[in-house]
Amino acid sequence: MSQRPRTFLVLGAALCAATLGVATLSVAQGKAQERLYVEGAADTGITADTPVTFGAFATLAQRVGPAVVSIEVEGRASAADEAPFSFFFGPPRGGPRPNGPAPQGAGSGFFIRDDGYLLTNNHVVEDASAIEVRLEDGRRYPARIVGRDAPTDVALLKVDAPGERFPVAPLGESARLQAGEWVVAIGNPMGLSHTVTAGIVSATHRGDVHPDGRVRYADFIQTDASINPGNSGGPLFNTRGEVIGINTAINAAAQGIGFAIPVDMVKKLLPGLYGSGKVARSWMGVQIQQVTAELARSFGLDRPRGALVAAVVPEGPAAAAGVKPGDVVTRFDGAPLQRDGDLAWLASTAGVGKTVEIEVVRDGAPRTLKVKLDALPTEPDEADRKGGPAREEERAGPLGLRIGPVDPAWRARAGVEGGVGIQRVEPGSAAQRAGLQRGDIVLQIDGREVREPRALAQALEALRPGQVARLWVQRGDGRRFIALTK
Repeated sequence: MSQRPRTFLVLGAALCAATLGVATLSVAQGKAQERLYVEGAADTGITADTPVTFGAFATLAQRVGPAVVSIEVEGRASAADEAPFSFFFGPPRGGPRPNGPAPQGAGSGFFIRDDGYLLTNNHVVEDASAIEVRLEDGRRYPARIVGRDAPTDVALLKVDAPGERFPVAPLGESARLQAGEWVVAIGNPMGLSHTVTAGIVSATHRGDVHPDGRVRYADFIQTDASINPGNSGGPLFNTRGEVIGINTAINAAAQGIGFAIPVDMVKKLLPGLYGSGKVARSWMGVQIQQVTAELARSFGLDRPRGALVAAVVPEGPAAAAGVKPGDVVTRFDGAPLQRDGDLAWLASTAGVGKTVEIEVVRDGAPRTLKVKLDALPTEPDEADRKGGPAREEERAGPLGLRIGPVDPAWRARAGVEGGVGIQRVEPGSAAQRAGLQRGDIVLQIDGREVREPRALAQALEALRPGQVARLWVQRGDGRRFIALTK
């Protein structure tokens, strides 16, 4: 079986059904349908056309605040803001001590069912040995993990308290959200439980945010509502009292820039989290990348859009359908793709075994292909991704590159047959600005294979000033297209 790179898209989760304000799920054949969450506006007296007053925020907080909980965990140290884009994970309640208590941390969450089911972030509870939730009125309950999903950073918890009924936060529709709308965050920032802050939606569909550097499905809501460490897992409400996002990340280097997971994404995950504790993803078997303005021009697109196929898994679903590296996927199962992250999310949640039509642009012309999605295979162990310089004579290339042949060990590690190795990238050069790196192996230039350094050097030297060369590059265990402008 061929090795599948870790960066290949993993693509799944069953869609939840909805009936008149209540989402339902049939967990197993013959079992009665159960309500997963409540939908619809809370009783705030505010509609989409109601002028928002400061009194409205107080009414909203009174109506929906009791559904928000503080979450305390034991079992690991806090991961507070260590990265430029850092997760919220509240201040440590005491560091690790020899023979002392386990380290603690704090986050937020909110009830979605009155029998004790609640949502939070996965990073708040992963590795926790004990979880406790605290309500606004001071009551405390132990909680257990029902299901969690690291790629979206969502976790479903359960408080087991027979006979108790908890206040619920209704879920809204994040797809209707617009930049400029008022939103309210309620959570446990810096250990200060049930803190209420207000702001606006600064932007939607932020796909270029990667908290903690983790690979995840990103389609964040950006807000300037004040959120801090400890808000993780707490709800972001619209003015009608509907949860439209789960607060999950901040930019620690800036002020007023926070990010929330859209609630529409969470709804798609809930059937899997509730039914089996995990999300079963479908898989297309491609590695994709962003279509930049330069790449769009080189592929004959009118503007940057869609997802560029950088590599296809041999014998995978996309390969069987005839998808090729260099195809730009512009539509998936009828839905237009504006960016590469759209394909990642849609293909992963379409369903295992489903056949979908995709539209691709190949050689400047659109064509339609049918792909039967497979189940996401188990990821291989982390491979050695480091490239090494060739030991043979180096050849000086143009545009700030030093290139040379690929030695056998380097070639075997990368799993390629041809190509030219990049041995050095000059700082400040056109090659560095394009994103080329030492250890990359150039496989093609403008669709033509290259096997000798001199052939690549001549092709680059022949470029006119301002002309763009499209390089197909092997980096570690993945492939990508890079637009190099002379």
